[in-house]
Amino acid sequence: MTDKKERTAGQVVQHYLDTFFRKDVDKTLDCLTDDVVWKVQGAADVPTIGIRHGKDEVRAWMARFPDHFEPLDFHVERILENGDTAVLTGHFRHRILSTGKTFASDFAAICSVRDGKVSAYNFIEDSYGLWKAFQPD
Repeated sequence: MTDKKERTAGQVVQHYLDTFFRKDVDKTLDCLTDDVVWKVQGAADVPTIGIRHGKDEVRAWMARFPDHFEPLDFHVERILENGDTAVLTGHFRHRILSTGKTFASDFAAICSVRDGKVSAYNFIEDSYGLWKAFQPD
């Protein structure tokens, strides 16, 4: 494996996602800078939406994620890179545990990398569809 500093921005972000889906919180957090700005856009009443600053706030988010979501599929289709920035696009499908509804969306993740780690993460999805999936029938 190449040294973290030799990886492209896209490889750094892909490594972050790989560790996240292996559910290894400590290794996932090691993929982030201490001062990471981590954002998921959408309706404030969805429990996983918002901006987190630093690893401790991201750790708290990671602890909440499995309480609300069962990942069913996550596929990166494209990684576009420009220097220390990577934009990933793809598609995912999760089950919302509180409602049993399946939520699927295309996504884009805009990420910045510094010193071989993710320093900014901005995840964009169908935020209305996500909010709707959290609503009881």
